[in-house]
Amino acid sequence: MDYFKQRRAYRNFKMYEASVSNGQNNLYRELLDYANDEGKLDVQFRMKNSALLSLTGLSEPGLDKARNSLVQLGLIKYVRGKKNVKPPEYRIINLYSRSAGYPTSNQTTSHKSRPTGLDEVGQLVGQGGGQPVEHKELTSTDLNLTDTDKKNIDPRIRIREDFQNEVWAIYPRQEKFGDAWNAYYRATITGSNPAGKTTKQAIVDGINRYKKHLVAKGTKGQYVEQLANWLDNGGWLSQYDMTPSVQPAATSDGQASREAQTYVRNDF
Repeated sequence: MDYFKQRRAYRNFKMYEASVSNGQNNLYRELLDYANDEGKLDVQFRMKNSALLSLTGLSEPGLDKARNSLVQLGLIKYVRGKKNVKPPEYRIINLYSRSAGYPTSNQTTSHKSRPTGLDEVGQLVGQGGGQPVEHKELTSTDLNLTDTDKKNIDPRIRIREDFQNEVWAIYPRQEKFGDAWNAYYRATITGSNPAGKTTKQAIVDGINRYKKHLVAKGTKGQYVEQLANWLDNGGWLSQYDMTPSVQPAATSDGQASREAQTYVRNDF
């Protein structure tokens, strides 16, 4: 197994197939790096729970939960060990050697409904009779694909390009891109309703209103809501108070008034 190809395939998996928590991500990366360092990318290997707890910062229940999730996602194989006798056994599942391609909107099976993981993901299917189309391997330049390429890959890539260029780019607090992207995808596309809850334009308009509100109130830094939270809270629906904040009046002895300014926001 090629370590760097596996890293690239895992990155694409996180971007286009499943949400991976920080704990799950930390655990997978430690297992992958350990297997690579020990020359055991293609074979079973053992690793102590104590080592994983130290490296990942997870609690024992957190380690169990993250490990079970990685098994369900088809990222690793796991055999329980015996306490004080032998550590648990792991094997990294090769991601890049499986059938290439990502499910289209016509393929409704999600990773949650295929517990054996990635082997059940077929080739990308076009709209013309369900025939496989030529797959373009995804790279770090995915967001600069040609129009022809974009028609032959998962529509989520096009949606992500719109998100990055037109939503993320204008939001006043750019932190946790992955969380923000997942929240945007949930808001605009849902499994049960392809039309989603809202549109990109409604979100853009809502962000512009929010930015004007922040300016009017003089709100900056950590007091600006992160984009993921703003989207999950339906920020595009909010009607913001645009009344400028009043500066504290000076007292007769030159000291600022102790009257606190109030941060006002509706619908939250």
